[in-house]
Amino acid sequence: MSVHAPMPMTKEAFLAFIDEREERYEFVGGRAVMMVNVTRNHAVVTVGLIVALYQRLRAEQYDIAAAEFAVNVGPNIRSPDVLVQPRSSDGAALGTKSPVLIAEVLSPSTPRVNFGEKRAEYFGLPSLEAYLILSADQPEAWLWQRREREEFPSEPERIAGADQWLALNALGIEIPLAEIYHGVCPPTDEPPARKR
Repeated sequence: MSVHAPMPMTKEAFLAFIDEREERYEFVGGRAVMMVNVTRNHAVVTVGLIVALYQRLRAEQYDIAAAEFAVNVGPNIRSPDVLVQPRSSDGAALGTKSPVLIAEVLSPSTPRVNFGEKRAEYFGLPSLEAYLILSADQPEAWLWQRREREEFPSEPERIAGADQWLALNALGIEIPLAEIYHGVCPPTDEPPARKR
């Protein structure tokens, strides 16, 4: 669920508006939309993905950002749960136009937006190589990755189960779902077998 600000504004006014706020907002349809608080599982999965990315990606090559960092997607400004972009030297930037990976963690009110509106907006970003949606409550992911002809498939790859691995081809890394969902799902006796 989200709360809309009553007055329409420009993107520039929105960026000035959020610079003075502690709450999390997105810019949709010319209005500031306040994002609601998330569940414990949502927060744990988000952090699990961020930690896994930090452990696998070179800091001098990529920046990893959380929900407070914005993405300019045409007419709107979104704040995905996790994003990866090429390393930037602009420490004062409030957002990016060139993410390589965008990930959203589902909340009860977000499936329609994440699988619909946001997916369409994110697919319009020329830099984007992968869009990932993660369940907050069980090890399950939906992954779209650009194909050789630079198109995204119409249907995502569904990855489900703590014993499965998430292969992010553009980043050249693999992450076991059990690692992302540590603290959400009961631990297994043995780590998942490495994907080959």
